[in-house]
Amino acid sequence: MATYKGIVTKLVNTRIFKPSVNAPKSQELQPRWDVEISHAIRGEVHRGIDIWYVLTNRTFVWSGAIFSSQNIPILAKQYLVTADDIGVNKEIDLGAKLALKNGWINSIAVLINRMENADDEQLESLNKFLNETHSIGSSTPLANTTHVGLHYTITSGKPVSPIEEVKNLVDENGYFPEYKGLDSNYGTDAYVTQAMHELESQYIKFKRVFKREPAHLTSHHDVHTFTYPLFNSIHSWAINKKIPIRSHSFLPPIRREFYDLGVKLNLPSIDTMDSWSIKLGCQSSSDHTMVGHYGPAPFLPLISYTSVIRKKHKTLDAGIYDFLASTDQSREIMVHIIKSDFTKKREFKDHYKPFVREYPGVDTRYFAGRVAEFRSLQSRSLALEGRTNSYFIPFDFIIPEIRPV
Repeated sequence: MATYKGIVTKLVNTRIFKPSVNAPKSQELQPRWDVEISHAIRGEVHRGIDIWYVLTNRTFVWSGAIFSSQNIPILAKQYLVTADDIGVNKEIDLGAKLALKNGWINSIAVLINRMENADDEQLESLNKFLNETHSIGSSTPLANTTHVGLHYTITSGKPVSPIEEVKNLVDENGYFPEYKGLDSNYGTDAYVTQAMHELESQYIKFKRVFKREPAHLTSHHDVHTFTYPLFNSIHSWAINKKIPIRSHSFLPPIRREFYDLGVKLNLPSIDTMDSWSIKLGCQSSSDHTMVGHYGPAPFLPLISYTSVIRKKHKTLDAGIYDFLASTDQSREIMVHIIKSDFTKKREFKDHYKPFVREYPGVDTRYFAGRVAEFRSLQSRSLALEGRTNSYFIPFDFIIPEIRPV
């Protein structure tokens, strides 16, 4: 992207983290100094001006102190904040409902294959909630402001398709294997054909329940990124359906390394998938997906929610700073949340034993981390209330494109 020249007209400080006079100072700029500008964004209003320049050194400077003879583009910055794994657990769904109602998130990725009852009561309840509830301070139903996406799975629960039609994908009890069970077979025509058949079945069920096209497509455990045949087939399917698919960029490196150790596959790199996407002409739901807010890891004890939440706030704000300083105009923040009064991992493990038996593939060892994730969004929102100069930056949400069936 082109850069632009500017001249400092009055003494001014550059800022880090966010475009605000209350952000930490970086450098004092003297009149007549030259600056190199990357782009402009909207930030805190100061002396009637809300335009801030992002310099090429990734700091922010108030535009009222800079003169430029060039037309510097003002980039809109919008977020898709998605709660994953919705539709299979009532407490996870409750966390998402509260987050939507309070305006902490604007997107959900729905698993469609919970088979505990023939009438899909849990999914129908979610759809009813979206249509009959509005966020605080709004009169518009959440159904009109929420990105409702399909969270495709072949690693949790049972298939929507008849078992005999996807028999390569399930075990002797009819369950999908956990992601570690995926091997080189998932690059063969027989397995990929059945995986695509199951995707179509989940898609048809999604439309029947929610009466709309999915706003985006994601995959449980990111399985659409595991092999080229899966990547190519699923992305091509999404392109044909005009459904944006989650960006593979910013997949968490540590989690990817665990995947490499766990699966019997040589997983493709981000660069490799970038080349595949360019070749296919994929439409992503955002420029990048940020998952650094996720955690903590299941094998680590959660000693203090306070310290974990503080760490999450820092991680989230670091991601937001990176976004504002970049030339990306949209970014997804992917979160995992649950509303629960449990706090210890042992409590979750004991309480959710029946759920794990009915729906394997959603790891209860992460549930304490889901509580921390929910509380971090909640406390972040509370920090914003009544404060115009908070350290936190409120989200400017992407408005969903609703495509009725």
